[in-house]
Amino acid sequence: MSRSQSQSQSSRSFRSTYHEDAWIKYNSRLREEYKEEMERVERIRRMQSIFNRERNNHRRSYERWREHGAGAHEHLHDWYWNAETYFRDEWTHYQTPPKDFSAPSLLHHYSVLGLDRSRKMQYTDDEIKKAFRAKAKEFHPDQNQENKEAAEAKFKEVMSSYEAIKLERKSMHGLC
Repeated sequence: MSRSQSQSQSSRSFRSTYHEDAWIKYNSRLREEYKEEMERVERIRRMQSIFNRERNNHRRSYERWREHGAGAHEHLHDWYWNAETYFRDEWTHYQTPPKDFSAPSLLHHYSVLGLDRSRKMQYTDDEIKKAFRAKAKEFHPDQNQENKEAAEAKFKEVMSSYEAIKLERKSMHGLC
């Protein structure tokens, strides 16, 4: 009798810990989905406010144009456009060229290699090389014969990420 009680308690404790783990995972997944949804809603709200602001600006401009006619509207803003082009031409000597946002960020390159960019201590060259070799070995086309094309694409991405990180570190050390 005591033996059957101990078996039922152990199975009950296993089941309860299993259910508890599943419940914890489910809740954390729900929290993450809720957080993502709230971020999406916030982005939509920001876009709506920008849209409304721009729409109101154009509406006022259009109403002013209808009240005073086309000539008065152009005359009102003539000084603005002249000053804007003058200062724009003067300012170009001091501006840095715009960044190319089509290239992936360094955060992406570090994540491809499985490294955490937000780490307080900077990665050493050896740590980066070790992470690169591990990922290169993992995604090498010779290691993944069943899906060679996907492995080749991932391998190229790992290579380009490693090159980008090396270039960034080289330029950083060159500046110091």
